[in-house]
Amino acid sequence: MENKTRDSDNKKDEDKGERAVPVCCGEELEGAPCKVSSSSARRRRAALRRMKSEALTGSAKRLRNREAKPDSPPPSSSSSSSSSSSPSSSSSSPTSAASDPDGEGPAVGILAAAAAAGIGFPSLSHGEVSVIGRRREMEDAVTVALGFAGSPEAAAGYDFFGVYDGHGGARVAQACRDRMHVVLAEEAAKRRRRRRATPVKGEEEMEMEMAMAMALGDDEEDEELGRWRAAMAASFARVDGEVSEAAEGGGSGAAEKTVGSTAVVAVVGARRIVVANCGDSRAVLSRGGVAVPLSSDHKPDRPDEMERVEAAGGRVINWNGYRVLGVLATSRSIGDYYLKPYVISEPEINVMDRTDKDEFLILATDGLWDVVSNEVACKITRNCLSGRMAAAFPDAVSGRTAADAAALLVELAMSRGSKDNISVVVVELRRLHNKSR
Repeated sequence: MENKTRDSDNKKDEDKGERAVPVCCGEELEGAPCKVSSSSARRRRAALRRMKSEALTGSAKRLRNREAKPDSPPPSSSSSSSSSSSPSSSSSSPTSAASDPDGEGPAVGILAAAAAAGIGFPSLSHGEVSVIGRRREMEDAVTVALGFAGSPEAAAGYDFFGVYDGHGGARVAQACRDRMHVVLAEEAAKRRRRRRATPVKGEEEMEMEMAMAMALGDDEEDEELGRWRAAMAASFARVDGEVSEAAEGGGSGAAEKTVGSTAVVAVVGARRIVVANCGDSRAVLSRGGVAVPLSSDHKPDRPDEMERVEAAGGRVINWNGYRVLGVLATSRSIGDYYLKPYVISEPEINVMDRTDKDEFLILATDGLWDVVSNEVACKITRNCLSGRMAAAFPDAVSGRTAADAAALLVELAMSRGSKDNISVVVVELRRLHNKSR
């Protein structure tokens, strides 16, 4: 995302030359020049292919390590792309899912039982690309944890995807990358155990928290949705508390208190998608060819956010864009100890029931969204996953995987002049076909 402080606005690469966008050919994408023969475009395509190849090799190694060490947390990537398929795909092994966070052993038995019962898996495949772009420092981070909340009750479990956009440094984004999915699995497990057991002393607060979370949703939302809402809110609060405590204590300097990160995470299940957002990274679902936003950016000039900041005693100042106290260009984040209570870590949570029209999910930092609209991002991704892009431009597009789609979105953002780190995760929910064939 755009580094959120004024001082970081000067951290730009001098290279502002025109970039080629072979992916736009025939698509009439506004503002995207097309020079397929450009040498800079060829170099960039070669670099992206190299990143995908390295990431695929790294993914295979990580999967083997997870088979050997089932209790280790799922790996994450902050500067590469990857594509992996769920056990429902012939190109992957059932042991590629993460272990049960409750400590019940590898999720392979759960996944095998789910397959035997004909239960669908959360996602077909995913791809991720995270690049430094025109910044001097890399402050984005990405987490992918497949089957992170598998349990005998959840059958195939859930897949976790998180994108974190740091500012003032990478420390908080890296902490979110390493901790958020772990904490969320713990919070979800707590609520499963609490449902099965008689409440004991100290759990009355959890009961009240769940009741409040249920009250936020529709009357028809069941207890499971209430547990996910409560677990998400508690996880963001815990991670924020951990990084704020580290900034406050330990003799850390003032610089540590100015470090923060946005966070957008998606928990993808066979029946529902749960998205929590804090900041201006974004999640978008493609449903039946229509881009459906699953999160709303927390910008300081958003009327309800400005009202909240001012009610807490802060101010929103238009200084090179609207900023909290003239400094931070997002009104919610994890960390940013020095701006509390004006900048909060409370996420907005959206629960979406899945349908057979759901095609794919895109999570990305504002390095993409500042220059590419939801609709254009979904159009490019759909054309790639369906094979239409590779068929039309075989020299420019190497394949039709989720990793290919993520790479195309990154290339498009750079060609349109994005000056930020760019991180994109594409989650394939349903296999698309080229109707033109």
